[in-house]
Amino acid sequence: MANSVSGRVIAVSAVQTVASADASKQPLKKCMVYLDCTRYDPYTGERSQFENKPLMEFTGDRVLEKVNPKLDGIKAGDVVTVFFDVQGMDYTDKATGKKRNFTGIRAYDVQVVRHAGDQQGQQQGQFFPNSSPQPQPQAQQQQQVQQVAQQLNAEPAQGDNGLPF
Repeated sequence: MANSVSGRVIAVSAVQTVASADASKQPLKKCMVYLDCTRYDPYTGERSQFENKPLMEFTGDRVLEKVNPKLDGIKAGDVVTVFFDVQGMDYTDKATGKKRNFTGIRAYDVQVVRHAGDQQGQQQGQFFPNSSPQPQPQAQQQQQVQQVAQQLNAEPAQGDNGLPF
């Protein structure tokens, strides 16, 4: 199962070339997408006090060949889903000689959910609801309560533990 995160785009960087520390290796190309993934209460529409603003980095020629055409069409305010892998590796700290672990997030794909000017998703209350929820018929409210109860009783999705970190 792929890891993904959805949020509103704050900024998209241009493709940058970073020189390699090893002169014999090719320079690294990267592009970054800064997201606001802060959660909203589905009933009140209030923004959570725990901000969640990850910087998703796309690196490597193969990734950028696939993703760059998609990134060209993304602007601040768009709602996107970024697919990523979590990668960890051990290394030895040269200064102290201690073995340490480095964990990074490697983004490899992006999908536009809704462009900033598209009002269709906003009217349906998807992703970022308006500041106040729309009144709903009582039957629909009961159905939503039942769905939430089922979700709470079900096993949590892998990687989604509801913690702010």
